[in-house]
Amino acid sequence: MSSRFLESNGPLDPAHMLRTLGIHSIPTLDIHEPRALRHTRVVSIASGPRTVELEFAEDGVQLTCAEASAHDLGQLEGIVRAWLDLDSDLARMQGHFDRDALLGPLVRARPWLRLVGYLNGFEAAATTILGQQVSLAAGRTFGGRFVGAYGSDGPGGLRIFPTPEAVVAQGVDILRETIGLTKSRAATLFAMAESFAAKDFSGAAGIPLDRAELLALRGVGPWTADYLQMRGRSDPDAFVPGDLVARRALNRITEREASRLAESWAPYRSYAMVHLWASDPGAPLPPALSRPGGQGT
Repeated sequence: MSSRFLESNGPLDPAHMLRTLGIHSIPTLDIHEPRALRHTRVVSIASGPRTVELEFAEDGVQLTCAEASAHDLGQLEGIVRAWLDLDSDLARMQGHFDRDALLGPLVRARPWLRLVGYLNGFEAAATTILGQQVSLAAGRTFGGRFVGAYGSDGPGGLRIFPTPEAVVAQGVDILRETIGLTKSRAATLFAMAESFAAKDFSGAAGIPLDRAELLALRGVGPWTADYLQMRGRSDPDAFVPGDLVARRALNRITEREASRLAESWAPYRSYAMVHLWASDPGAPLPPALSRPGGQGT
């Protein structure tokens, strides 16, 4: 059993990290255990896929991998640190927002919210499309079907997220019938898979398509392109003005007004989004952190 503690650059907010991972978790791809402050999934490195168990604390993350060598642990650490934004120094962001009438109180209340990204760029794009205009629960259901039909077996009984090539090989009609998508949604996901495959996507983090290429895909609009810039690319200065939850936190202002307001939040607009999302009163905490004595929102 190989294990390493990944100390963060400044404190963490385990409640926020577990909530973010939990609402995007997919059956067979993730094992999400919020009561144990633990999240498990397969991470692919040069020597092959590895099952990684993460236990969250306020000063870092304990990474455990049964089958990892010392060299493997080094690769896994680098990937996980980038995924969970463990290395970012949030002091500049906190100072930038301190005098902002809206964000200042939010940041002071929860100063250590980080920009959790994705391990796999195609996972970011595909699950975003699968989750469009449906509930989080429905999005996870579609994601589970997608992983079950197109993914591959990984270690520890978990699955590996599908490759774009696996989707393209079966055709758009099979995709629609297997996952239960509308014709238009299946066409968008299939076009995304084709575009990733054409870029020789390797399965790593990041989005190989630029904004113009994303928007050229039928069914991909500004919200999707902005969201993928923020979480798919882990860009600290992206903003999603069309997001309904964020605009609700901004007193239901228009998309144009939200975009204009966010100009003063550069170069940390992604962190502004994180704080606006976290301020949503409907956002539940993981069970272990919502008990009396646990961390609050």
